[in-house]
Amino acid sequence: MTTRYLTATLLLGLMTASPLFAADGGAPQTQHTSQAAVLGTPVSLAEMEASLATSGRLGFSAHSSANWQVPLRGLLNLEAPAAKAAGKTDGDEPIQVYLYEFTHPQHGRFFIDTGVAQGLLEAPARHGVPAELFQAFGLGKIQLLQSSGEIASGGKPLSGIFLTHLHLDHISGLPDLPADIPLYVGRNEHLSLSPQNHMTQAATDALLSGRPPLNEWGFDKGEAIDIFGDASVFALPSPGHTEGSTAYVLNTLDGPVLIVGDTCHTAWGWQQGVEPGDFTRDQRQNRKSLLALKALSDRHSQLKVYLGHQLL
Repeated sequence: MTTRYLTATLLLGLMTASPLFAADGGAPQTQHTSQAAVLGTPVSLAEMEASLATSGRLGFSAHSSANWQVPLRGLLNLEAPAAKAAGKTDGDEPIQVYLYEFTHPQHGRFFIDTGVAQGLLEAPARHGVPAELFQAFGLGKIQLLQSSGEIASGGKPLSGIFLTHLHLDHISGLPDLPADIPLYVGRNEHLSLSPQNHMTQAATDALLSGRPPLNEWGFDKGEAIDIFGDASVFALPSPGHTEGSTAYVLNTLDGPVLIVGDTCHTAWGWQQGVEPGDFTRDQRQNRKSLLALKALSDRHSQLKVYLGHQLL
């Protein structure tokens, strides 16, 4: 085992087991301000599902921004019966960091999550990620394939960024992207409590610094949000990994797409219905959200599913 792997494992154990971290239920993800999103119309799940039978109108691309390796115990609940039966054990698991983009014929170009910024890897402290955090979370293992800046430069200016959640690996592309782009998150995502936020909140705040308030989807008003009011893009609440974790359904020119974020990190976890491990805030709620998304996929076999960190 490498020193870096041991450091990350010990820190994960400290964050999940120590009363020093758990006594207050954890810290919020960020102190950055938020506001209710004006964009979006609440709809029922049935209305959203009915749209999947119609032709889509979005251009869509999925980008692999970087390769990475992290402990499997964070990605997968190794105590789940299916994981035990399969003999799953901890160790470095190869994953990728993704960025999705789509273009709406009227509303413009959007990203879902942000990939990885080259500058963040070259000078992490300049972007609020201290050396200790960089090492503890194994960020030095990231192998950049295509930076968020390179992806952004290949098309029209961005109209907005929809985030599945606020964990560092999903906002690590922000240093490459203009500071005035609107950011959208799930309800109460910024307040999502977790022991690991004691370590990461300052870095998250730094990456969001100078940007407008986070726009929160109005999930309290419906089962889904029809973002543009034309059944082209939907936001779905998928709490568990974080309180405001959000999945997205897109009706693209090549068929409907389901982006689940870190509700499921791995291909094996999706196939077996096993929720994430130590990286997730509430495993029971995470599993409920995972099974709901799997059921949606089962009802609509034409949905192409994109997971948090591995390809199906």
